[in-house]
Amino acid sequence: MTDCCASKEQITESNDTEFCPSCNTKGKKLKIITLKSMLKPSVLDSLNPSLTHYFCSTKDCDVVYFDTEKKLYLKSEVKVSVHQKDDSPTVPVCYCFSWTKEKIKKYEEQELSPKPLEHIRVNVKADRCGCEVNNPQGSCCMGNVTKYIKSL
Repeated sequence: MTDCCASKEQITESNDTEFCPSCNTKGKKLKIITLKSMLKPSVLDSLNPSLTHYFCSTKDCDVVYFDTEKKLYLKSEVKVSVHQKDDSPTVPVCYCFSWTKEKIKKYEEQELSPKPLEHIRVNVKADRCGCEVNNPQGSCCMGNVTKYIKSL
C-alpha cells in the first residue's frame, strides 16, 4: 500500500465493459483488494476475483462497483457510505484519516490546524495511508478533498 497515493493508475482498456451498466458512465479500474475490503461479507461469495472491476462515481447511480461481466454491486452492499454518492456531512472524504465533509468545512472555515490537505500529505509521506482498503474508490482521496474544499 506504499504507493496508493503516489500515482494514479490509468485505465488502458477501451471497450464497453468500462462503462457502468446502470448509468453508462466510464468507471475507474480497481484492484480486487478494494472490493474484498469494501463489500459486505454476505456479498463476497458472489465476487469473481479473476474479472476486472470498476468503480462508478456517478452521484445518482446506485451502483458502486461493476465487473466486466456486468455484475453490479450496489450502495447497500458496501460497508461504508460512499463520498461521491452521499451528501451527508458525516460521510468521509478521506477515509484513512477521518476527514468528513463537516470536519473539513469546520477546519477550513475556522482556519483551524491542521489543514486537511496538509494533514493528509504528512501522513501519506509517512506511509500511513491505506487507500486501497479504506477508500471505496480504491485510490487516494486528495483530489476529492481538494475538490470539496474548492466547493466551500
